[in-house]
Amino acid sequence: MKKLQFLSISMLAILLVAGCGQQQKKEAEVIKTGDHKVVSERLAMYADVDIDVDMSMLTDRQRQLVAKLIEAGRLVDEIFWMQSSHDAIAVRDSLASLQDPAEKDFYKYVRINYGPYDRIFEGERFVGEGPARKPAGAGLYPPDMTKEEFEAWVSAHPEQKEAMESPYTVVVREGDKLVAMPYHEFYPQAAKIAELLVQASELADNPSLKQYLLLRAGAIADDDYYESDMAWMDLKDNAIDVVIGPIENYEDGLFNYKTAFECAVVVKDPIGTKELQMYKQHIDSFEQALPIDAKYKRKSAGSGNVLEVVNIVYFGGDFQAGIKTIAASLPNDPKVTEKKGGKKQMYKNMMEAKFEKIVMPIAERVLEPALHEFVDKRAFTSFVTLHEVSHTLGRPYVYGNDKLSVRKAMKERYSTIEECKADILGLYNNKLLRAENAIDDNKQMRTIVTYVAGLFRSLRFGVEEAHGQANLMQLNWFLEKGSLIKHPDGTYGINFDNFMDIAGELARAVLTVEIEGDYDGAGELIEKHGKMTPEIDAVIKKLVDIPRDLNTSYTAAR
Repeated sequence: MKKLQFLSISMLAILLVAGCGQQQKKEAEVIKTGDHKVVSERLAMYADVDIDVDMSMLTDRQRQLVAKLIEAGRLVDEIFWMQSSHDAIAVRDSLASLQDPAEKDFYKYVRINYGPYDRIFEGERFVGEGPARKPAGAGLYPPDMTKEEFEAWVSAHPEQKEAMESPYTVVVREGDKLVAMPYHEFYPQAAKIAELLVQASELADNPSLKQYLLLRAGAIADDDYYESDMAWMDLKDNAIDVVIGPIENYEDGLFNYKTAFECAVVVKDPIGTKELQMYKQHIDSFEQALPIDAKYKRKSAGSGNVLEVVNIVYFGGDFQAGIKTIAASLPNDPKVTEKKGGKKQMYKNMMEAKFEKIVMPIAERVLEPALHEFVDKRAFTSFVTLHEVSHTLGRPYVYGNDKLSVRKAMKERYSTIEECKADILGLYNNKLLRAENAIDDNKQMRTIVTYVAGLFRSLRFGVEEAHGQANLMQLNWFLEKGSLIKHPDGTYGINFDNFMDIAGELARAVLTVEIEGDYDGAGELIEKHGKMTPEIDAVIKKLVDIPRDLNTSYTAAR
């Protein structure tokens, strides 16, 4: 066994982000050690890819608008660095000017992970001194605060409950008190982002986009996102779009209360969007076909659901951290989705890059040879689309309690359960499409095979990551039920006779715990099926030379 090679890094003065959104100078700290051999191996797990977009169809004003949105996105990215962990910026900046090749590797890997904690390997620290694992509260709560302390404080101060649990506050410690600071006050970048969005609106010739950008600027400035989310759902005939602000809850490992900042600047792909309208026509049918008790089914999943294919011009913040997003279903506010449905955006150029760099090589390695011909790029993008559609299905509020959202009832378990639900329904909905002859047998087979290859791709995100654990639950489920069959040579076959029925059983299980607000039941599902097994670990090791994801740069952002 070779001896581990360690990199010693000299003493560096750093700035830590703390207290009321201000950067306060702290004592010089020492980033003493980091395992360069490990970091260089993990860097190889990310394929360097430059994401480019043809914007020749845009006018000069539209290209100026895109540039202004990217400028705002860079500030969003800086806020996310603050949210990722309390020492993320300090570690990044202390490594930025170092020139040794090994030191540059550390800097590159810190940038991929938005800090010194590995997003694939269970949040373990890979450089510098500090907690061995990423704190569950990230940079959103005091680093020494426990769940028990937070809950006790809220219990003792019920008048502060709404602010403390708000998606748009940072919890800070002031003496012996816990205080909720609004995002627009805590993050100094917020005011400038709002200003840039106003400037962008002045370049927008599309009235609905202009209105959205103005409302979003106001939302960034006061943390009230409802009107801007409603306006985003009403965008029409816009060639350019932007998702910007605090949106997803993945960073908050304590309660899933707090949202993380992110930005996606996109341009529409009108041909691809037209192909997706078939799914929109079936959304209410999907709702009625859910494998759950009839009393839980809604009459409609929302009349305003929008399906779009877009190409990424720029990612910042949570979109860019670690595993890159290939699609999104937004807004997350159940009040908006109840009235408008949701917007499902498929990130075409990102999906295609992942299919070519990751999905196809994995399929050729883990699936029996007879299945290789059924691994299909179109089936991959279609599954991702149905995954996003499926986020809209099922109830956003707990059955019998329209004041308690499923997200809040599930707490920190929500992200894993919800991603599992969207995945398994993204597959299961093909059963209805086949029954209605919207797809044929060949397309359904391609969907199943490509879905299985995708499971092996996503489980490598790490069991601490919501999507990775959700995929682990699915893979274990199909293995336990005999729908996936391991051959002596280590490859897998698929039992097509029962695959969809077994998928329906898992869909029923995750939908039911969500609809009933069954926090304990969600925990039991995750505990039983979301564990790494020696068999699956062995498969992951077989794929070590295949990239786990992409390290993306953006031509338009240079």
